[in-house]
Amino acid sequence: MGYHSGEWEYVGPMLGATAQLFKQRVDENVERHGLTSVQSRVLLYLIYVKQGTETNQRDLEKLLDVKAPTVNGIVGRMEEKGFIRRLPGRRDARCRSITVTEKGRLLEREVTESMRAVEAQVTEGFTPQERELLKKLLLRAIENLKGGETKA
Repeated sequence: MGYHSGEWEYVGPMLGATAQLFKQRVDENVERHGLTSVQSRVLLYLIYVKQGTETNQRDLEKLLDVKAPTVNGIVGRMEEKGFIRRLPGRRDARCRSITVTEKGRLLEREVTESMRAVEAQVTEGFTPQERELLKKLLLRAIENLKGGETKA
């Protein structure tokens, strides 16, 4: 199924199609490791962003912009597969701390390479300036949408 610029009257459906296709390509690349695109994002967040600092499910709710039950499901499946572990928090034992296991760390390179491969596919044929412009425009669109209610 091909996409042509004449088919798209509005930006929103184009963004939605891009996001959906991006997720599908990442899923195809990481599923051989037993992960989904969301789980691979959580894994890389824990490894690169949090780097051993205490992380809880509320942090992941903010990262993924989803509700607690959704994060609970994601974390539960990752724990079942042995990629992460939930332990009592250091500051508050009632608040579970999420850490990456050795099994999860072993996937770091493969998952990172998979994400980079899809990123390269998305921006294939773009100049460095076009890539930067795309990032700036998407960031502005995100900020515009986070700005509140529609003005229609």
